[in-house]
Amino acid sequence: TRIDRFISMSNMKYDAIVGSGIEVGERVPIPDALIPSDAQVEIEAKKAAGYYTFGNVPTDDDLKNLVGRKFTEF
Repeated sequence: TRIDRFISMSNMKYDAIVGSGIEVGERVPIPDALIPSDAQVEIEAKKAAGYYTFGNVPTDDDLKNLVGRKFTEF
């Protein structure tokens, strides 16, 4: 009936949990140290789309300057 610390940035997950009557004590975004360097483009896009974060929400210009790994690096 209660989650003390919910570590997720997904509003869909959070809304579903709270909507089902489960109380969330503290909502915590995924720590930067746990996000692989090759996932930075994805995580910044998610923040810009409205995912939960303590930090700054990237602007469209910020997103244009992000560069992921090259296709040949897969």
